[in-house]
Amino acid sequence: MTILFGENGTGKTGYSRIFKALAASRTVDVILGDIEAPEPSPQSAVIGYTLGTDAKSYTWTGGQGVAPFTRMSIFDSPSVSFHVDDDLEYVYVPAALALFNHVGTGIKSVQGTIDRTVKELRSVSSVLVGRFPRTASVYPLIETLGASTDLEYLKSLVDTGTDVETRIGDLRRTVAALEADTISAQIKIQQRAERVLVQASASATTIADFDLDAYTRERDILRGLQDDYLTFRKALFEAADLPAEPDDSWSAFVNAGETYQEHLVALGAHDTNRCLYCRQPLNEEARQLINKYSEYLDDKITTDITASRTRLDALTHPVIALNVADATTFAAEYVDADDKPAFHVELDRMLTTIVTLTELFRTTGEPTSDLDEHAVDDAASLSSALATTTRQLAELRTQASTRSETLVVKKRELIELEAAAELGKSWAAIETHVRDAKQADRLTLLAKPMSGLLRTVTGLAKTASDQLINESFDALFTEECTALRAPTLKIEFVGRQGRAQRRKVLTGKHKPSAVLSEGEQKVLAMADFLAEARLAGITAPVIFDDPVSSLDHRRINEVAKRIVLLADTTQVIVFTHDIFFASTLLALMETSKRCSYFQITDEEGKGKITRASGPRWDSLGNIKKNVNETIQAAKTQDGDARAALVRTGYDWIRAWCEVFTETELLQGVTQRYQPNVRMTNLLKIKADALREAIEIINRVFEEACRYIDGHSQPLATLGVSPTLAGLEAHWAELTSARSAYLTADS
Repeated sequence: MTILFGENGTGKTGYSRIFKALAASRTVDVILGDIEAPEPSPQSAVIGYTLGTDAKSYTWTGGQGVAPFTRMSIFDSPSVSFHVDDDLEYVYVPAALALFNHVGTGIKSVQGTIDRTVKELRSVSSVLVGRFPRTASVYPLIETLGASTDLEYLKSLVDTGTDVETRIGDLRRTVAALEADTISAQIKIQQRAERVLVQASASATTIADFDLDAYTRERDILRGLQDDYLTFRKALFEAADLPAEPDDSWSAFVNAGETYQEHLVALGAHDTNRCLYCRQPLNEEARQLINKYSEYLDDKITTDITASRTRLDALTHPVIALNVADATTFAAEYVDADDKPAFHVELDRMLTTIVTLTELFRTTGEPTSDLDEHAVDDAASLSSALATTTRQLAELRTQASTRSETLVVKKRELIELEAAAELGKSWAAIETHVRDAKQADRLTLLAKPMSGLLRTVTGLAKTASDQLINESFDALFTEECTALRAPTLKIEFVGRQGRAQRRKVLTGKHKPSAVLSEGEQKVLAMADFLAEARLAGITAPVIFDDPVSSLDHRRINEVAKRIVLLADTTQVIVFTHDIFFASTLLALMETSKRCSYFQITDEEGKGKITRASGPRWDSLGNIKKNVNETIQAAKTQDGDARAALVRTGYDWIRAWCEVFTETELLQGVTQRYQPNVRMTNLLKIKADALREAIEIINRVFEEACRYIDGHSQPLATLGVSPTLAGLEAHWAELTSARSAYLTADS
């Protein structure tokens, strides 16, 4: 047995976790590195072990389930819930029972192989399906290729013509031409040309209808009237003493006065004897001037000029009102183009004529004789071009309405022709797939009995499991429960898919954890653990990690006895922080001397391990060494330093008296950290020599108590200090008393 004792937090769990990782225990933990380090350090541990007679070493780097450590059995507190409440499978399965698992696995493997093969045989190759357009009539037949496919009918759809590729090429070019949709572009071009020609034709007709001679005559009439008007105005106002010549500004002044007078008359405020503007009375000269104004305003020449201008505007308005913006833009786009429209000459000439006429109207210049020479012919040509363009546009629209229908028909012909050609190319693959589908049907029939066969094997496995495992486990579990005084309950053996499992229940199908105390659950779990380990045949260490936490002293003693009994035939490793449990194990193993004890501390860092003889308590040898060293040190000092060392010496003497009384004088009948009184040691006490030894030990003990700091002193003796000579004398007296007692007869 190996005992590793340490207080909480000293590092025991770290070692236990490594063992659980190596053994792939049910309660294996994730082992973390230094959580305060900036970067995680790699996990590493070196395990030295003996396998048979061979010494070996293994460097662990964080892996789990490493042979041969997987043969170890580990019990710890987290495993209690598994062993108490869970449906557990056995960690060990006899070879005979394992054969059922192998047979079941074999049946499943055959069944899986058949299923995979059937799936592969029945699946239509994506490459094969991808060769055919989805809209082809043959596509559903290819997608559903199977054992029932009519190959004769499918073969009748193959196009075996030698010119099939040529026909496919012709159809593709036709479809491409139809898809190009050039008609829509042509329609847009013709629509624009139509708009331009409508505008140009109307404008050309207006120009052709324009009477250039009438315009010239009326213009000449207007010019004559305007000359007469100037002559009349000059003659009328020669004697009027005007401040300036009677020009157009003066005429505007007179017209404004007339308008103002009409306004005053309408309001009933006009006074014929006063000036319209300054309101002064009119003299004779002023009256004569106003009369001349009236004669000027009533002049017939002015009326004739107005009438002439009206007739002239009527002649020029149709031309001035023409809107040729689209035609002008269109003509500008084709100025430098090589593919000018057929009517470009007439269009350009018409636009030029409009510009010339407009400028002529503005300047009232003299028109040339050839200005309207081509007007009639241009109007006729543009009207003819408009009619031609309108007819072509109607034809294009008719073609566009039928093009989409033609495209659908040609596309369908192309798809069906391509599918028919591809059938011939893929015929070998199609025949192979149909053959595979028929094979899949045959395999499906063969696979039908597999499920029933697997259920039969599972039933046989459960029966064999009951005979080979469950009955043996039940007997072993009962033995362990008796040894550990665990609660009595019922074990149900449940099996699923040929696997043996066990379940523990109390009356009423209650889970044990809902009824039992924590201590009862722990010993119940330990009984289950030990029964399982024994069933497997223990050939590797059994590890217990704090197995007695939450147990009372009586159960601790029972668990210790069971573990010691296990250690007779098996290597046992115990991690514990319970000093009474460790002491009990040491006491029970004292006779065999086959127990190693290690102390785990955190004095020099977590997990420091040192070999020891047992839980730390004082021994006579250690105290004797300390007394002698203290006396020697006091001899080298004087004054207060010597006095302090002497007091320390008496402190050690007092401890020596207690340990001597406990271990030798009374032969360890009652001893610290022991849960029981060792009655068998009473006979070892030397009663005849006891009184003499007690008198000496008690007297020196009381003397030592007077000098140590742990006891208060009365005022009378407080100033009395011990001496080095007294310390040496008392130590010699105690040594002699011990020798006398040990050599005395029993």
